[in-house]
Amino acid sequence: MPKKIGDKDRYLQIIEAMGEGVLLISRKHRIALSNRSAEEMLGWNEPLKGKAIGSVFSKSALEEMVDKVFSDGKQRKMRITSYRRATGSEAVVRGKGRERQYEFCLTLLDDKYAVATFSDITMLGRLEIVRQDFVSNVSHELKTPLTAIAGFAETLAEEDLTESEMRSFARIILKNSTHMQRIIADLLLLTSLDRAEIAPTMEITTDTKILQEVKAYTQYKAETKEISVSYTPSDCEVLCNESLIVQAVMNLVINAISYSPAKAEVIVRTKRKDDKLEFIVADSGFGIAEEDIPRIFERFYRADKARSRESGGTGLGLSIVRHIAIIHRGTIKAESTIGKGSTFTLAIPIS
Repeated sequence: MPKKIGDKDRYLQIIEAMGEGVLLISRKHRIALSNRSAEEMLGWNEPLKGKAIGSVFSKSALEEMVDKVFSDGKQRKMRITSYRRATGSEAVVRGKGRERQYEFCLTLLDDKYAVATFSDITMLGRLEIVRQDFVSNVSHELKTPLTAIAGFAETLAEEDLTESEMRSFARIILKNSTHMQRIIADLLLLTSLDRAEIAPTMEITTDTKILQEVKAYTQYKAETKEISVSYTPSDCEVLCNESLIVQAVMNLVINAISYSPAKAEVIVRTKRKDDKLEFIVADSGFGIAEEDIPRIFERFYRADKARSRESGGTGLGLSIVRHIAIIHRGTIKAESTIGKGSTFTLAIPIS
């Protein structure tokens, strides 16, 4: 006959099974009970029972909140930032982006104990920062060409200009509106790539066909800068979404052209490596600083802001390449030396 579980044991099992961290804290700031989630979230490999909360959190903020709850019985909430055994601003200084953030809710249980429940909200906080940065960047990127369009359109409407001046202003308006269209098109593409529930259609194609399409799309841009682009396929078959891979390689080639001086050379080739096909785009351009390489695949990140805007880039091209690589369960990496050029390698599974 199975052993009957008492109410106390059942409550303890429920607390242990909770995804939230749970701490039972005494008036004297001692932890009388903790569940596994609390220990894992706080990075402890041993039970917290019996420890002073001051030894778990280096600052007194939680102790002060416990005292206030025992004093007036009111439920309180707070956020605590920690990195290893450091808490608060000290953790932010030590962690440098690796710190964790928790949201605590402290409730009085009786005259002896208070219950603290908490969740790890680190990822939510980071996503919020990314969202704010994204909105800010989109606003800034669209504001620049929109200001130019509005300014020159106003001049065209209100001032008596020569035909030559009107044509010049119209070209500026066209250039900036085209830039805005490219930003919006790239944003829409990124949004569709972000929607993980949409699986792109895969088909058998060859790297030769992919590079032929890339050449057709990028030849005009290369010719305007008198840049020589050589294409060397390995004539390898690959299962992929052809249009997306063309888009990814095209973005890499356009980047190479944009960041190379006039009359330079860009080399595009493919290579089979084990069960993957590599698309390699190398240039002899300005190069990327080592500290910028980890961030160049972020949306709107520009290693050289002045040169990026001069080239007419949207700041989204490499981010699109990264998303396409992820969809194909592949990788994208960059190697670069300032003044000598950069090499980007997109690797995707052959099948």
